[in-house]
Amino acid sequence: MTDSLSDNPMLRILYFSQATNAVTPDQIRDILESSQRNNAAAGITGVLIHGGGLFMQVLEGPESVVLRLYVKILDDRRHSNGQLIHISPVRERMFESWSMGVLDSSPVEFRHIAELRSLRLESVSSKAFANVMHTFVKRLNGGS
Repeated sequence: MTDSLSDNPMLRILYFSQATNAVTPDQIRDILESSQRNNAAAGITGVLIHGGGLFMQVLEGPESVVLRLYVKILDDRRHSNGQLIHISPVRERMFESWSMGVLDSSPVEFRHIAELRSLRLESVSSKAFANVMHTFVKRLNGGS
């Protein structure tokens, strides 16, 4: 699923939000199943990280499709206080094997994002962002 920027501009975004209520394993399963089905059809890949009433999600794919999905996600009543942490054009997907992967994390493990979140009003280096994304890919592949 590698796309050329010149043929079809792609984006990768990372956002953070808070669950509006306690999220059950059944709700996470429903979100994952729906995301996998819809994202595959739309050409979107990514990962959803959740835990302790928090969500983080990485979405990557065609620019207009990712942006439309993000706006739709902001309207989802299962979470609030959505904050776009990072957005960048990409040449290759990092999560090409997952129409939507899912990771269950404790709030402490969200430390990977804490630095990016604290810098959200500044320019975040692409290397710092890529390092966080590689950490997610490693975990999805069964690494720690």
